[in-house]
Amino acid sequence: MYFAKKRGSGLVRGESAFGQHENHENEQWGIADVIGKEPTPEFAVSVVENCECLINLLPENLRVVARLKLEGYTNEEIALKIGCVLRTVERRLERIREIWMTITAD
Repeated sequence: MYFAKKRGSGLVRGESAFGQHENHENEQWGIADVIGKEPTPEFAVSVVENCECLINLLPENLRVVARLKLEGYTNEEIALKIGCVLRTVERRLERIREIWMTITAD
């Protein structure tokens, strides 16, 4: 049987090539288990530092909205927390995106 060279000439193996779990001989695992599911501590610190840098570039009224959004609040919840209407939150989020886009475009 002929295998196309561009597809690995029959030598390409699937995720099962990564092995088995030590405690579960019959259980196969793939590349996702090799890498792991948690970020490294260094990566987590880097994300926090980058977020803080971006937030610190914003005016105070936008900082509050950005922090709440990053904490997982909905736009409606943010409006209630800061005492404004939903449209104000939406406008502020649009402004935050504009500011951050100009920064990351450089």
